[in-house]
Amino acid sequence: MRKVYTAAQTRSSLRRLTRRKAGRPVARRSRGASHNPALHILLSKTVEFLLSAGESPEHITLELKGQAERVKGRLPLWRTKDAKHVQETRERCWEVAGVVHDWHREPAYTNQDGEPRQLTLRSLRTLVGRRFPRHKVSATLRWMFEHGVVRKTNNGKIAPTGGRTIIPNEDSARSVLLNRAAASVPQYLGTELHNADTQDPYFRDINRAARVFFLPEKYVPLWRAVARERAQAFLEGVDNWLEDHARRDDKGPVREVAMHCFAYTGDSRSPKATAMNTRQLKARG
Repeated sequence: MRKVYTAAQTRSSLRRLTRRKAGRPVARRSRGASHNPALHILLSKTVEFLLSAGESPEHITLELKGQAERVKGRLPLWRTKDAKHVQETRERCWEVAGVVHDWHREPAYTNQDGEPRQLTLRSLRTLVGRRFPRHKVSATLRWMFEHGVVRKTNNGKIAPTGGRTIIPNEDSARSVLLNRAAASVPQYLGTELHNADTQDPYFRDINRAARVFFLPEKYVPLWRAVARERAQAFLEGVDNWLEDHARRDDKGPVREVAMHCFAYTGDSRSPKATAMNTRQLKARG
């Protein structure tokens, strides 16, 4: 029998629940139907993202109705088969990224300049087989071609298309986008929950940002170039360290760890209007 968590549980118990198996809603003390701006924005922006990603309003409405029933009934918030699909898709994408990483890193697959060599199909199968079991190699190769990770060259060999960065082709971009978000967003939210309940800075996961609110628009292309250059150097170093220390056959417990890096560029706006609003708020205060 599954345990049902009610709103009568204590705050300390609720904190412990955030570290238990995910998928089951955590009920907090009810204080009426007061408006929560953060909750409203989180849900609204999620719906806005799904609409922009191509999901139909009808499909989103049905999913929200189903989630509402599961929340009311204190039922698990996601279906096991859906969670398994997202998990498998995420692991495949990251393992393919690992294949591309090896291609750029291993001496057997790089030229004298350190650039990835063009490979025969047999050599690529060997490279993929280092990260995937034998029965998944052929399907993984098809996935890499279908999603634009690799391409055939004029001499019949195979080359990576986007450096170390995997950029899906236009036909598969939407599905890859949704699966990536379904994997990355819960990890970010999990980091927020972990840090909120962890006082020791050495046991918190890093969550830092560099931000300004008034970068002149003429500098946006330069900003993107600088961010891309710095992030590439930083992540390649982190990626190398992780690959050197990962152990699939370790006798002790293991964990998934990750460093996500993204840049944000807001919409264009007038700094004068913003400054005017700030002055008005100060005057009213």
